[in-house]
Amino acid sequence: MADSLLNGIVINEILVDPNGAQNFDTDGNGTAEATDEYIELYNSSSDPIDISGLQLWDQGVGNWFTFPDGTTLQPGAHALVMTGVQDGGSLPTGGANDLAFDAGRGTALLNNGGDNVTVYDPSNDEFIQATFNGDALDDPTLGAGGYSGFSGTATRVGSGENFGDDTDGLSLQRDDDGSDTFTSGTPTPNATNICFADGTWLATPQGEKTIEQLRVGDLIVTSDNGAQPITWLFAKTWTPAEIAAAPNLAAVLICKGALGVGLPSRDLRLSQQHRVLVQGPVAQRMFGADQVLIPAKALLSLPGVMLELPDCNVTYYHVMLERHEILFASGVPSESLFLGAQALDSIPKPALIEICKLLNVTRRDLGKTTGPIAPARVFAKGKRAVRLVERHAKNNRALVERAALYG
Repeated sequence: MADSLLNGIVINEILVDPNGAQNFDTDGNGTAEATDEYIELYNSSSDPIDISGLQLWDQGVGNWFTFPDGTTLQPGAHALVMTGVQDGGSLPTGGANDLAFDAGRGTALLNNGGDNVTVYDPSNDEFIQATFNGDALDDPTLGAGGYSGFSGTATRVGSGENFGDDTDGLSLQRDDDGSDTFTSGTPTPNATNICFADGTWLATPQGEKTIEQLRVGDLIVTSDNGAQPITWLFAKTWTPAEIAAAPNLAAVLICKGALGVGLPSRDLRLSQQHRVLVQGPVAQRMFGADQVLIPAKALLSLPGVMLELPDCNVTYYHVMLERHEILFASGVPSESLFLGAQALDSIPKPALIEICKLLNVTRRDLGKTTGPIAPARVFAKGKRAVRLVERHAKNNRALVERAALYG
């Protein structure tokens, strides 16, 4: 059983070294920096837990973050603390109940060579610890080093947990939230849905159909491989109240014609992280590829593109094919489900088991970028994606060349 505070709060994930041999840009500003590192806690219980006053400690700097008053973590939700959000970046978003905090530091905190992560509960005078990269377990009650001021009477819950050895750009994480086994893999900070909203029209060999009409096995038109069958569909509905409480769930509304050359052919709604294709010489100059995929939220600077806070329920649909493909939503080339960290974080465990069976892969294989899960195009992220859109707008260029559509 995982070491826990308050009958359910566990250390769930640690991103030790965001940049190096591999990179991970937690705040999405376009650059992986040392302060993109983060600690994620998880509520493994079936009840809401008030985590106000919980403290994060490090031997080098002492108490470096305290959860503010009124902070309640819902069952199955995550609370992420990032060392420092950089200029142009933002905290990663997640499900309606996930929380994210900026510690506001300008320099890295975690020791890449090995360190302890200590979470202290002053109300019960208890703490839990995780170690990595072979570091010995500290005794903070002795007050040595950066632990000056730590309670001398505090009790460790459990015996400390060894998360193992990290790899640059990958995080140390539990195999499943709250589990007793650990792995090193693609970081999974609080993440959002990557999907089509209800009412989306997708191109099929029989013409456009609404996403609600489609079923597993139906053929859908792709840019690269002709008509391909849908292998899996999943839907999740959010209420207006849930979306108002977590604006990252709001759909991006792309009004008819907003992307140029008559696209989309009708109003289109996508989740904020759902990627659309941008093509042309600007993309080639910036990314070395004629076609790149950018998140829908990168389009928000364009006229006719905005976040939509609904007055009725919104249902998001994941559409998975045998491989990551470019589909056509109201004429706009956009992605099928890509099994990256953000999508995986928004899919319930039973559904992930179903996906593994369909793809004949293990849970650990999901989130990798090779084989059937390889991305269909280069991903443009953060500030560079926004800059790509701005340069198209400045030069009055359409984001997509209609001649490239449908193959």
